[in-house]
Amino acid sequence: MQSKYTLTLLLCLFSVSLLRAQDLKYTLSDDSLVNHYASIKRVYYATRTSLVPKIDGKLDDECWQSVGKWDGGFIQQQPRQAHAPSQETEIKILYDNKYLYFAIKAFDNEPEKMSVNLGPRDDYTVGDIAGVAIDSYNDKQTAFEFNLTSAGQKVDLMHMGEYGWDFNWNAVWDGKTSVGDSAWYAEMRIPFTQIRFANSEEHIWGMHIWRYIYRLSEESQWKLIPIDAPAMVYIFGELRGIKDIPYKRNFEVMPYASAKYIPESNDNNNFGFGLDGKIGVTSNFTLDYTFNPDFGQVEADPSELNLTSYETFYDEKRPFFLEGNSILEYNSGSDMLFYSRRIGHAPSYEPDYDEENGERLEMPDNTAIINALKLTGKNKKGFSMGLVNSMTARETATVKSADESIKEAVEPFTNFSIVRLKQDFNEGSTVLGGIFTSTVRNIKDENLEFLTDNSMVGGLDFEHNWKNRKYYIAAKSFGSRISGSEESIARLQRNSRHYFQREDADHLTYDDTKTSLSGWGGEFAGGKRSGKLRVTGELEWRSPGVDLNDVGYLRQADYINQDFDLQYRVNKPKGILLNYSLHLSQGHNWSYGGENLRDNLTTYLRLRFKNYWKFDLVAYKVFNEIDTRALRGGPSLRMDNRNKFSAALQTNSQRDFFVGLRSDFTRYADDITFENSYTFYLDWRISTRFMLSSSSTYINEQDNSQYVRRTMVNDNYEYVVGNLDRQTFYTTFRAEFFITPELSLQYYGSPYVSSGKYLDYRRVKDSKAKDLAKRYDFLTVQDNLLKDDAGNVYHDFSYYDFDFEFQEFRSNFVARWEYKTGSTLYLVWSHNRSNYVDAYNSSLGNSLKDIRKISAENAFMLKFSYWFSL
Repeated sequence: MQSKYTLTLLLCLFSVSLLRAQDLKYTLSDDSLVNHYASIKRVYYATRTSLVPKIDGKLDDECWQSVGKWDGGFIQQQPRQAHAPSQETEIKILYDNKYLYFAIKAFDNEPEKMSVNLGPRDDYTVGDIAGVAIDSYNDKQTAFEFNLTSAGQKVDLMHMGEYGWDFNWNAVWDGKTSVGDSAWYAEMRIPFTQIRFANSEEHIWGMHIWRYIYRLSEESQWKLIPIDAPAMVYIFGELRGIKDIPYKRNFEVMPYASAKYIPESNDNNNFGFGLDGKIGVTSNFTLDYTFNPDFGQVEADPSELNLTSYETFYDEKRPFFLEGNSILEYNSGSDMLFYSRRIGHAPSYEPDYDEENGERLEMPDNTAIINALKLTGKNKKGFSMGLVNSMTARETATVKSADESIKEAVEPFTNFSIVRLKQDFNEGSTVLGGIFTSTVRNIKDENLEFLTDNSMVGGLDFEHNWKNRKYYIAAKSFGSRISGSEESIARLQRNSRHYFQREDADHLTYDDTKTSLSGWGGEFAGGKRSGKLRVTGELEWRSPGVDLNDVGYLRQADYINQDFDLQYRVNKPKGILLNYSLHLSQGHNWSYGGENLRDNLTTYLRLRFKNYWKFDLVAYKVFNEIDTRALRGGPSLRMDNRNKFSAALQTNSQRDFFVGLRSDFTRYADDITFENSYTFYLDWRISTRFMLSSSSTYINEQDNSQYVRRTMVNDNYEYVVGNLDRQTFYTTFRAEFFITPELSLQYYGSPYVSSGKYLDYRRVKDSKAKDLAKRYDFLTVQDNLLKDDAGNVYHDFSYYDFDFEFQEFRSNFVARWEYKTGSTLYLVWSHNRSNYVDAYNSSLGNSLKDIRKISAENAFMLKFSYWFSL
């Protein structure tokens, strides 16, 4: 019944989308001058050339002198919107059968103040920059952007919808810059094979050209896109004049070879090879493929000691899965139907072994990816598709002793499939889409039957915008079905995402004979998201049985959440302020069984000053909270009301040296629980080639309701919580030296220490009582035993203590040389140390010093890749 209701509602919403789209007449700003420039339709006609420029950034080739026309007329977007820019900019665009050629003259009457700084690829914050974005689909939603900093570093990305950007998209193109006595110059050569478009005789594409002057925080644009517009691409100007481009099927191939040396390992399999590539299936659909990929140069995940019941989320960092991943996105709240980190994850099973008797375990850190295919693209009718299929290997571990070696399977052979479809209407103002994912495991080993056999997830999504995207409505719905052995489904029901075994949840039934689990989720959203005053609302839900985690990410099932957000933004300079905004939000959360889980109120003030300093102030209140996850499958536990206050200040980030401070203070109504967090970060550009940055956080907290354990007392399960006093410190340090835009040395180091001590222990008596004395009974420690007043034993500390100290240091050094466009040589050194003990260390300083005493794991890798096109 629920699914039918959702489908009916989506069809009704879809009928609204058939309304005729209006011509663009921008009226969303209260400044008539901004509306005027935003409504102007700017068109540039590219000129075909037979004269090929040398890409050196000097613009002295004959074609730049005699072919085509230079165009200017840029208008300032910030800080003084719709005013003339402080410096002039001119552009020229040429093309031939293979390439688009762009030339940009960035004039400057104070050339000695130009910011000509080298930085990492895709970092647009390091200095002066200029670039162009091409909506080659002409769908008013997506665009391919190519930029050059004044020092010659490339920044390329894809525009995805309403201010969504995919910086992980890296095209193969050429670009150079040069600096003169009154301007700096940029020259680009972009192969038509790197942008996707419909195959037609004459092309009309959207185009955006911009320039940023670093020292002034000034952005000027060829066609004004107001800073408070609800989206960008639909306001682009137009690029015309490109005709009769011969279609050529594109084949890109990038084989790689690597050699790895691990001093502490006896593994002799230290050589690898693989292949990445692209095939232009049509002019607008591309097939990416990889065989035996290697991710040895990828930066390590940040350290974290997670004491909650929720899974830690890690960002994707692997190039194959990053590039073009945005076209496959289907997110709802914090959940994702496609979370690419599932592919190639760490093995699910770890064999038992007796270290005290000389046994040792050798097992892979991650599941090997045999191959992966990705087909993405969009046609001229607005239909887009993303498809991924990947196979991962059956993995084994070896338990070794002096007498024998025993192998056990730790992960089965698995196939992952993802299909994402979308159709645009009304020049991208209306979008209807769907997604389907599948995970199939070939389980042949008895010890792996705790894993489910297969899962299927399907979803529909819809969005409609009107009044030049000032208003919108959106809906998403998805369902899941997972099947497997009784053991695997019983384990899934007991997982922290579900906790079907909760004794106080009448709407949940735990059934250990089930062989499948299904559920659904979704959201409705809408409102006004442009102009000074913005009002949006959202209703989001997850049924108890929904699960996405075979190839997606689901934080928690069994909830309904309502949010309302009110924003007031002023982007016009006033007094000492450059711009400011005020946010007010309200939220209410309850379970499918009607339990009131949480209410929250938030106020957020953001100020940007004319000296480019920033100041943020946040006040956050949570009340009426019942945590259904705190006791790890036990009854719901009341959490005391709390208030949080945050303040952040950052100096001018346009300077060679700037710092930032942030403080967070949380206080609970029990007058016991609190958290104080302090963050300090800095960026220091020592020279145009050398950068240092660091971010450090110290957290001092006390949690009166930290889960400790479940134990059996007098044939009943009892739950123990503790008053945990915990200190945590972690820092991230980066040093980057750029010899040229293509040759760099980069170092990343991150120490992490956390230590906690339980001040007392308590038995949960009445988990939902507001009065602490009724909620908990104190336990005492006598003769190394944790007991209640009746002498019942809850824990024996002679086995292990709950106090802890966790130390970890992760670092890597990367030398990267792009010796040929698209071809790279890496030299990588990874260094890791980690240690956990059940003992408290009151000095985080000593804990940091002692990291050097932990045995290290080092790995050295040389990787060579070569790109070529057929």
